[in-house]
Amino acid sequence: MTMRARLGGLVTAMVFASPAVATNAAVQACLDRSRGGEQKSCMEAIHRAARAELDAAYRGVLEAARKLDKDSFSESSAIEASQKAWEAYRDAECGGRIGGGGWGSGTAVMVMGCYAEKNYERVQELKVPFDQR
Repeated sequence: MTMRARLGGLVTAMVFASPAVATNAAVQACLDRSRGGEQKSCMEAIHRAARAELDAAYRGVLEAARKLDKDSFSESSAIEASQKAWEAYRDAECGGRIGGGGWGSGTAVMVMGCYAEKNYERVQELKVPFDQR
């Protein structure tokens, strides 16, 4: 294989693997900003909002689960274990996949965007009762 063919394949792979397209409209709006500083401050705000929404949703689900706890089974313990495992997944997905290549220009924006998207996805998941998922 020629060097040109290898380089072409690498460029194609990088374009398709690029995390610059968001699935969340608010995250995409930050990415659409023209300046890096604007993207970063926008993404910081989105990241904080997503985290606050996730925390509120999780607290609500955990509180409801505690009311269902029985001696034989702890609904709240299961929710806590699920959340801990989900956070490990999110951290590995966002910090490992995106941040694993080193911290270059724009990496912090991408990492915060990934965290925000994952947090918003988890909020939607927590809104659906477990027995209906």
